[in-house]
Parts: sequence; C-alpha cells; structure tokens
Amino acid sequence: MQKYDVIIVGGGVSGLSCAITLGSAKSKLDIAANKRILIIDAGASHLKMAQLYNVPGIAEGTKGPELLASLAQKAQSYDNVTIMQGTVKSIDGTFGDFKISTESAESFMAEIIVLANGMQTIAMDGIGAAVVENIRAPRPNMVMIENNNGIISKGKYVTGCAAGASSMFATAAGYGVQTATDIISSWVGKYTVIHDVLAKN
Repeated sequence: MQKYDVIIVGGGVSGLSCAITLGSAKSKLDIAANKRILIIDAGASHLKMAQLYNVPGIAEGTKGPELLASLAQKAQSYDNVTIMQGTVKSIDGTFGDFKISTESAESFMAEIIVLANGMQTIAMDGIGAAVVENIRAPRPNMVMIENNNGIISKGKYVTGCAAGASSMFATAAGYGVQTATDIISSWVGKYTVIHDVLAKN
C-alpha cells in the first residue's frame, strides 16, 4: 500500500492551492524535499460551473473549468504531487498512520490528511467531527466540517469551503494556501511562510 506524507481529499480550488504550496516547498526547504502529496478528486468542484469576473489576478471572463485545469497542471508540475480520480469512502487511523479507502476499493496511507471536499456533500466515514450547515454558503443545504482553526484533530485538517470559508475563488484558494503553510510549519517546527522574491539585477 502506497504511503504519502499528505493526502488531500478534493481537487477543487482549496485542495489544488494547498497542493501547489506544499509542492513548491520541495525546492525551498530541505525538510520538504522528499515529501509526497496525493490529491484524490471526485470531480465535483463548484468551479466547473463558474465564470469569473471579480478575482484579483485572474483575467475577467475566465471560465471555471479552464482555471481548474490550469491549477491542476500547476500542481502536477511539481514531481512530488500526484492527482488521481476517485471518491473517498472512509478515513481510519491517527496522525502518522492514516488510511484512506476509496469507493473503487483502493487504499492509501498518509501521515497527514486534508479534507478539501467543498460544501456540497461531505459523506465519508471517519471524518472525526460533525458535518453542519455552512453559515457562509450562498444558498441552503450547503455544509462544512466542525473544526478549530482548520484542524479536526492532530494531523487531520479541513480547508476551504469544507472548513466554513465562503465560495469565493480567492477565499477558497487562500484557505488552501493557509492550510499548506500550517502543515509546512509543523514540519519545520516553527511558523514558516514560503515567499518568492524578485531576482536582483
């Protein structure tokens, strides 16, 4: 059974943003050099239905499916990030020894789990917290996972809309980056933010 350092459940905005930040740490931090990240995506991101006009840094009129594909391509440009299609059925275990099982009977192990499965349906065994109404949802029957600052339990994170963020692209993306930063900081042992700076002439 394959083991990853981080498994992200959900390949929407927050999950991909989290993976991009984690992947980028490989070339910047020795401790992240051999970390492996897997995204398991059920293909249900709300971004597939969007066309964007009010997102900083994104061209007006960008179609959601194109932006989602671009984010996935960026994530997979890091050789330590893998994306697979699948629906997670259950999570078992504890920090350092989580087991993820999918509906197609595949299983994977992980040190850390990130739940980034949006606000539409969060249905799997072993979440470890209640699924409740998302108070920032623009319409009824949208849900989130109860958490404490993005943490469900040690090594088990929730991010983006599933953590209670609004469904705005920038909010979900930023939440995913925040979660990745928290994970990287746990590896380093102190709060660490990865910045890229302009090269000096």
